[in-house]
Amino acid sequence: MTGNAAVAAKKLAGGVPAVFISIGFLVEGGYVQSLAHPGGNMTGITTEAASETNGKRLQILKEIVPDLKRVAVLRDFADQMAAGLEWAALDQAARELGLTLVPVDIKSADELETAFAVIKKSGAEALFATRTALLAAAGKQIADLAIAASPFVPRLQGRGYGRRIGEPRPDRVAMAAPAAAQIDKIIKGTSPADIPVEQPTRYELCINLKTARLLDLTIPPTLLALADELIE
Repeated sequence: MTGNAAVAAKKLAGGVPAVFISIGFLVEGGYVQSLAHPGGNMTGITTEAASETNGKRLQILKEIVPDLKRVAVLRDFADQMAAGLEWAALDQAARELGLTLVPVDIKSADELETAFAVIKKSGAEALFATRTALLAAAGKQIADLAIAASPFVPRLQGRGYGRRIGEPRPDRVAMAAPAAAQIDKIIKGTSPADIPVEQPTRYELCINLKTARLLDLTIPPTLLALADELIE
């Protein structure tokens, strides 16, 4: 949950204690005062407490395409808060990796075909789809458009069958137990303001070999060795 969804959840909760799983950019978005001391009626488990995970995704993209220079970033601008915060994190990581980012904004899935026409003309060699509900729901459409575009942009990387080619992601099953423990503390009288927000203790790396082959990409052995899941 990010951006608009998180704002809506906070408004609906009012002063009622709320425990979340998978809201990103908590401090930057104003949902909590700090991870250690949330200070309000919300606490939980965050999927992205800082910019490191976005940097890691770009780093993996760079490892898959070593001579990569230009990356199109597909952004959901109907969720401007999430788009702005994620862009800032990506921009910082891109500078460190020597990459140029090309922002391509949409407000609905109906604009995806137009967005890919812009991407083709931009000279981008890869695609980074940011993490919002709109883009997650449109994963299959984005994958199809990326594969269709690949003759024009030979190494265009998009989502494949709902997942990126290489994606570090938190173990969501493992996140449920600490969230349940936080709920138990609230039931027993502890204020959410005093329950630290927790971060995932384990990330999984999923590599979609099927999509990689369709886009004529070779996954480095170092990444294959680290993968928790390989989609054949």
